[in-house]
This record gives sequence, C-alpha cells and structure tokens, in this order.
Amino acid sequence: MLMKYRLRISGAVLFAAVALAAALLLSGCSAKKNTAANRRYQEFITRYNIYYNGDTHFRETLADMESKYEDDYSRNVYMHPVEARNDKSAPQPSGDFTRSIEKAQKAIQLRSIKKKPARKSGKRNDPKYKEWMKRDEYNPFLHNAWMMMGRSQYYNGDFLGAASTFFYISRHFTWLPKTVVEAKLFQALSYIGMGWQFEAEVILTRISHDDLPTNGLRRLYNFTYADYYIHASKYEEALPFLVEAVKGAKGAQKTRLNFLLGQVYERLGQKDLAYKAFASAGSSASAPYRTKFNARIKQSEVFSGSDIEPEVKALRRMTRYDRNKDYLDQVYYAIGNLYLSRGDTLHAIENYELANEKSTRNGIDKALNQLKLGELYFLQGNYEKAQPSYSEAVPQLPESYPGLADIKLRSDVLDELSVYSQNVNLQDSLLRLAAMSPEQQMEVIEKIIRELKEKEKKEAEDAAREEYLANQAAKGNNLQDNKTQTFVINSDNSWYFYNTATRNAGKTEFQKRWGSRKLEDNWRRRNKSSFNTDDFNAADGAEAADESAEGAEEETPEDEEKDEKDDHSSDPHYPEYYLAQIPKTDEEKNTAHDVIQEGLYNMGVILKDKLEDFGASKAEFDRLLRDYPDNVYRLDTYYNLYLMYMRQGRTAEAERYRQLILSDFADSKYGVAMRNPDYLDDLRNMDKYQQELYEKTYEAYLDNRNYDVHKAYETINEKYPLSKTLPKFMFLHALAYVTERDKEKFNTTLRELLDRYPDTDITPVASAWLKGMAQGRELQAGIGTNLRGMIWDISLGNDSTSVAADGKAQFELNEEVPQRLVFTFPTDKVSSNELLFAIARHNFRSFVVKDYDLEQMNFGRLGMVIVSGFANQAELNHYRSVMAAADDFRLPAGVRPVAISDANFKILLEQGRSFEEYFRYLDEQNYIDAQADILAPDEIETLEEAEEAEAAEGLPDTYAVPDSDAAIDAGADAEAEAVVDGPEADITRPAPQVPQLPLAAPQQPQEKPIPQPAPKIPTTPKSPVKSPVTAPAKSPEQPAKPEPAPFLPGSEGEDDPLLEDF
Repeated sequence: MLMKYRLRISGAVLFAAVALAAALLLSGCSAKKNTAANRRYQEFITRYNIYYNGDTHFRETLADMESKYEDDYSRNVYMHPVEARNDKSAPQPSGDFTRSIEKAQKAIQLRSIKKKPARKSGKRNDPKYKEWMKRDEYNPFLHNAWMMMGRSQYYNGDFLGAASTFFYISRHFTWLPKTVVEAKLFQALSYIGMGWQFEAEVILTRISHDDLPTNGLRRLYNFTYADYYIHASKYEEALPFLVEAVKGAKGAQKTRLNFLLGQVYERLGQKDLAYKAFASAGSSASAPYRTKFNARIKQSEVFSGSDIEPEVKALRRMTRYDRNKDYLDQVYYAIGNLYLSRGDTLHAIENYELANEKSTRNGIDKALNQLKLGELYFLQGNYEKAQPSYSEAVPQLPESYPGLADIKLRSDVLDELSVYSQNVNLQDSLLRLAAMSPEQQMEVIEKIIRELKEKEKKEAEDAAREEYLANQAAKGNNLQDNKTQTFVINSDNSWYFYNTATRNAGKTEFQKRWGSRKLEDNWRRRNKSSFNTDDFNAADGAEAADESAEGAEEETPEDEEKDEKDDHSSDPHYPEYYLAQIPKTDEEKNTAHDVIQEGLYNMGVILKDKLEDFGASKAEFDRLLRDYPDNVYRLDTYYNLYLMYMRQGRTAEAERYRQLILSDFADSKYGVAMRNPDYLDDLRNMDKYQQELYEKTYEAYLDNRNYDVHKAYETINEKYPLSKTLPKFMFLHALAYVTERDKEKFNTTLRELLDRYPDTDITPVASAWLKGMAQGRELQAGIGTNLRGMIWDISLGNDSTSVAADGKAQFELNEEVPQRLVFTFPTDKVSSNELLFAIARHNFRSFVVKDYDLEQMNFGRLGMVIVSGFANQAELNHYRSVMAAADDFRLPAGVRPVAISDANFKILLEQGRSFEEYFRYLDEQNYIDAQADILAPDEIETLEEAEEAEAAEGLPDTYAVPDSDAAIDAGADAEAEAVVDGPEADITRPAPQVPQLPLAAPQQPQEKPIPQPAPKIPTTPKSPVKSPVTAPAKSPEQPAKPEPAPFLPGSEGEDDPLLEDF
C-alpha cells in the first residue's frame, strides 16, 4: 500500500513538472527574467532537481555521522559528533558534505533571480510593495539552498565559512524571519566551534522567545544555548537547556545527549538524577552495546545508595559474559570506584590492581585506572608502587587532560623518590629478618620460595596455554575469539630482584636509557659524559689499571668448585640467596641503618622542595628524628622543617626548630645565620639581593676588578651558603684567576665547583676546561683581560632546557622552512623593553594583515628580541626590506639582526650552542661553496682542515680565552664587524677570532616571489560576508561544532502573499 501511495505521488509530481516545464518553456523563462511565472518555474526546478539531490545526500551523511561515531566516554561526550573536528586528538567523525555544498552552489549560480521585477503603476505608496522591491533575491526557494550550504560547511568543520554564509543569509533574507533566526542560531554554533564565545553570546542574547514560533526553532535554540554554556563550563546554567534539548532529540542523538546529561548531573553532584540519565542512555534501543556498557559503568560510579553490595554483585556478573572480555578492566575500575567512594581503600586498590591485570589494551581507560591506583599508593606513602602506576599512565593521557602538568611533575619526582623509598623498605625488611631466630628466618624464606615457585608455575602454565592458542589460531582453528594479550613482566607484588627475567629486563632498560655507567655518586646526573673527576686524574687511573692487571690471576679448579657451591647464593630458589642479604655483623647493620637515614632525609627534602607536599615531607622527617634522634642529618632536618613551617605561616612551630638549631648547632652556618635578628627579612629579600649582587659582580668582572669579584664570592658564600646562584659567583671567582696567572687556584676552584655543584649549566664549560688542561693545554687570557668572549660565545641554554652536546652541531640550511629574525644586543647597552616596543610598533604600522610573533630572551649579557612566523626565507627578506625602508624605524646602536631557521634556532637552545658555532657553520658553508666553483669535488677541503694546516705551521696549542666585547660595544657602525652572507640571510657579527683563509664572494640566494600571507582570522569578527555565489573555501584543518536534530529545511517563502500579487 505504501509503495503504491509513493508511486501515485511521484506520478503526480512528474506530471505537474512536465506540464509546468512545457508551459514555461513556451513562454521563454530564464533566471534573468523576474515574472510570477518565471519565479514559480525557478522555484520548482531548484527544489526538485538540484536541491533535492543535495538535501538527500546531506540527510544521509548526517544520519551516518550521528549513528556511527564512537564517543569518548572518559570525558564529557560531545553534544554532536561534529564537535570532534575541533579536537584533533579525539576520534574524528565520518561524513563529507562537499557534494551538498556543490549542489547548493550550483543552485545559487543557476537559479538565483536578482533582477528587479517590472514596476507596477499604483503601487508606489504601498509599504508591502516597497519592501518587495528592496529584496535581494526573488527565487522563493533559494534561501533553502543557502541554508543547506551553511549547514554542510558547518558539519564539514568549516566554521568560519559557515559563519560567513549564515551571516549573509541573516542580512539578505530579512523578509523570512524564521530562516533568519535559524541562520543566526547556526552562526552562533559556528562561533562556538571556533571558540568565539563572546560573539556567540551576543547573537544568543538578541534572540527572544517571541522569535521562536516553531518547535524546530525552539529545539535548535535550546541546543545552542546548552552547547554555549557547556563550552563555558557553566554546567548549572546549561542544565535546563540540555534537559529540553534531550526531549527534542531522536535516535543516536537522544542517547548521546542523555549520556551528556548524566555527566552534567554528576559534575553538579546530583547523583540520583545522573543515575537516571545514564539509565536512559543505556536503555535506548538504538544504542550500541559499547554505549550500553559505558552507561552501566557510569551508573555504578554515581550510585548513592548506602549499600553498595548489590551494585558490586551486578558488576561482577558482567565479568562472566564473553562479550565483556575486552571491558573487564573498566568493570573492575568501576567496582574500585564504588569501594573508594565509601572510603574502603583496601578493596579499592584490590580492584584497581585487577583492572590493571585484566587490561588488554593501552589507552585512556587504562591510564585512568593507573592514575587512580598511583594516587592511592602515593597518599599511603608507598612510592615504590606509585611510581610504575604514574609512569604507565602519563604517556597515555591526552594533552588536554585536566592537571596533566602536575601529574607529569609527580611522575618525574617519583622516579627519584621511589629509589630512596625502595632502599628504606628493603633495609627495614632485612633488619627485621636479622632480629629473628634462624628458625624464624628459614620459615619466612621458605614461604617466599614456595610462593615464588607457585607463581612461576602459574606463569609457565599461562604461557603454555597462550602459546597453544596462538598455534591453533595460526592453523585456522581459533578455539576462542581472544584478542592479542599484552603481558607485563612481574605484574604481581613480588620483590623485583626475586625475578631473574625482571632483573634482566630492568638491566636492559637501564642501559638503553642511561648507558653503561659506573656505580658511583651522582650516576643519574645529566651530561655525565662531560664531567667525571677521573678524567682529570689520568695518571692515577693508569696506576689503578696496572694494579688491577697485576692482581688478576688465573682461576684454579678449587675456585671453580667454590663457584659451583656459591651458585645457590645468586638463585632466589634457594635459601642461601636470602640469607646472604641479611645483615649479620654490627657493621652491616649500621650500614643498613645509614641507608635508611639517608633515604628518609632525601625523601623528606624531595617531597618538600619538588612537590611541596608538606604533610608527607613532615612524616618522613618525623620518622627520621624519632627512630634516629642523633642522625647525621639532624641540622639539615631542623632547617628544612623551619623553612617548611615558615612557608605555611606556622611561625610557632618554625620558632621551635629555630631554637633547636640555636641551642644544638649554634656555630653552624645555619646557627650563625639565625642569630641575625633580621634573618627572616633577609630570607624574604634574598633573591632580589643576590641578583643585584651578581649583576654588580659581573660588571666588576668585565671591568677587570678581580678583587671585587673575589670579595663578592666570599660575601655570598658566607651569607647565603645554600644559594642557588652560588655556582655562578664561584665560576666568576675562578675566571678572575686567569689574568692573575694563578693556574693552581683556577684549577682548584673549578674542581671545587664541580664537586659541590655537579649538575648546573656551568658544569659542561668548567668540565671541558679542566679536561683540556689535564691534556696539557694552557689558558690564554688574551691581552691582559679576564675571560670575556664576545657575547656571541654565550651558550643559549640553561639548566632546565639545554642538553649539552659534544661535537659539532648539525645545522642545516634550507630557504623553504620556517624562519625567524633574532635581534641580538648586549643587555647592558640596549633596553630590551624599548626595543621590543619599537619592533611591535613597526609591525603594527607596516603589516596590517600579517601578525608576527614577538618574544624576549636573555642569556647573561646577551639579550634577544625574536620575530617569528616567517614561512620561508623570501618572506623574511621581504620583512627586512620593509623595515629598512621605513622612515620611522631605526635599530638602536649595538643591535645585530640574525636570520636563522626555526630548526637551527631550536638546536641552539636545546643543545646549549652559541651563535659563534652557528656563524662558524656559515663560514664553513661559504668556504666550501667558494671552492666548488673552481675545484673538483675530491679536492675541496673544509675550513677546519685549512685552519688545522695553518696551525701545523706554527700556531700555538692554547686554550684561548676570547678578548673583550669591544667590537660589540662600539655600536652598529663599528668597523670591526664582518658580514656573513649565506643562504639563511644577512648576519652581522663581530670578526672571528681565528685566522680566516681568503674566501671567494659568497653567492647570494636567488630572489623568489614573496608569497602574500593569508589573512589572519580576527579575534572579533566584524562582518564575515563572503561571495553569494561561491561557497567559502573549505578548511579541512578547521574543527567542527555540534548541532541538534536537523531543523527541517523550510518551505518558508512558498506562501509569500506577494508572490503572485507582484
């Protein structure tokens, strides 16, 4: 019956179409004519030809997008899948609406009627007639084509293009109020998609309830307002609109919005309503099983009943079904959350561990479980177990995860903290065993061995079973539809060193990360290869090697027999393995206690300084003072407790430890400092005072006032012995001995610097000098001055960002990669802020469309203002030519522009390189290029080879210290400058210190057409109007924004009362 009905309708429409087409063709209709008959004809052709095909494609694509999108239930689900286009880290929706856009464009191009109709006498004073004559479009159906184009752009993620289209509709179809309101609501959604919350709010506040005469418009209005508030994290304001949006949604969208409603209720603490919303989402007939499962899990998380056992049992039943085998980790995670919500951390941890064990894949679900587990262990002070949990969780968390920076910090600190924690726990266990009788010891050891063997047996059985299933699957006989399992070595709670496989894997991982390292202090220190005191004592090392060689003897049969007997002491399956670790003598026990004291103290310091977890830090310090009242860290512990309480504003507790320091350690550096009645004020002003003193000391160093340099170091060492800037003072103190020709004091000071501060940005430099001097090099101070070095010699790195690299930096010249222009200057000659303001003002006046980024950096005396955002060398050259031609802009004297690619500048920063190294590289390239025109490839020599040849002819083997900064301080017109022209750009720099061979004129790069930069999207859109004929260009990178159930394209305009009258 339905088929017959459709055939009848189609036949009637076809008959009407043929009849109308024939009549209109006879009358010669075209889009250029504006008559009542032509308007009807163009409307008919637009609706049933071009528009129909585009609209059908639009509806099918949209339904497919909504039903097939897999939401991320670990965070707020999107109100519509199209919103995921705004987040490239989220699963992207399917669907391409380009065909619908093309159909809309075709309809607009071919069927638009712009021509004004012929004027009729007697209508001039008719207000309706006047409005009719002011229209921009006379095809009564064409607004639907415009709306289809706007919607298609929106769902494609082209929010800017969609906003422009909807803006055009709202301005050019004013006689269709419902269409205008719909266009404005979609324009607001487009703004929300781009993050333009203010612009969206302006539109929404100007739409009243009287402007919403239809249910479709009201649904769209509620959806848009809910979306606006959710993006602004105003969940309470979003709630009433979201509730109404759920009522108006259907199918997959209704399920999605119900789930989001539950999440909003959960955020607002309304757990009962959240439970019901999740139940509605899970009970939908159209919901896929994945959605039903996650809705059930979320119900458990918001369960507010007093008795959780029914909920726990219901969840445990879910583990029995084969269809849930890939979701077992989420089930146990939900059970753990239930127990944790009731304060039962023991059962919570038990289920989180099960979730970790049952997890079959990495991802956000596993990360959340590991994070929760690690947090519980951390709060319990079990840092050994917290560390692997955080370490596994962090790489799987998205960059947008709330508080990710703090989580990463805790994970990094736990890497260090867990080492001390493990030492303390191990020595505690061994000391407890030492206090037992031999019988009790054997009882404990046999239990450990028994559990170890049982565990290994189970692991072997599991491995054999998995191997069997894998073989069967390979033969095509898949016994179970199992996913590939991921096994974690030593996933149980046994001690790490009891498992040989685990130890071997750990050793391999350690060597991959740290390399082969000596067992010594500071083994974890960064730049280990650049500093080792053994490198400065070559003779001692040779003697030790000789003694070692002399002591080596050939192994005898008796030794081999003894080794066989000792095998048990290295095998955890035998008691001898454990008995050998138990401290027996007083000396061994004292050593164990020393390890515990060291661990407790360092744990307290790490928790206090790196995590500012004062409660946990106090617990470690209190245990140290309680268990070891006379420990060697007592003074430092008192001082740390004093500082900790002062930072918390607990002056009474702080005063207690100050008095303990004054009474028990009156002559210590802390005691002396705390006798000063102004100590607290000095402490507060310490950073400012030290910075001012360092600047004065550096000035004294530059002015060759060595006495003032030494005096400043003595002052800071006496007044602030724990200052973080003390290594810098000590370094200047050492350098001042160079011009005093006191090699012994120079060496001694640098050695002391490396011993006291083995991990600072100064370490690589000091270490390199000591190594060079140990190899027979001599320090050359220049012409009676201290170590100055041009400012180009300054390393562009610091303790937290640079990774000092040995060898030559691997720069690369490429004109087509992003570039930046670095304005360098001596900070004592040029004001950084004034230069920044001058460049910013020049950019604002000279570049209306393009917006370049500005950044400031300082490295000692070397200051920089960096202009970035150049797409290539040609664009940078254009910028420099505009700057050179500007009448109102001149660089201050002493400022040197350096053009460099983003990649090469990154090398300077990350490897702690200097501009001098970069200039050296450019010299090398110029030297090679100059030879390439006249020499065969095999005859070309590098600049370094040429200089080595000259050095062999008589240049002294010295460890040169560069001369003063006179070339820089002379200003922009100094004659001592050399201009290096290379593929990167013009680089003005001081003349190099090393002898240079004659160079041929370097080739200038060919000028390329300067591409006009694309217009930047303004932060506040003015009038985003685009061509009414061609749709705004599609931007695949533009994200997309959500929308409610599609508002049916209207027939508004068909019943236009003026259609026939005029």
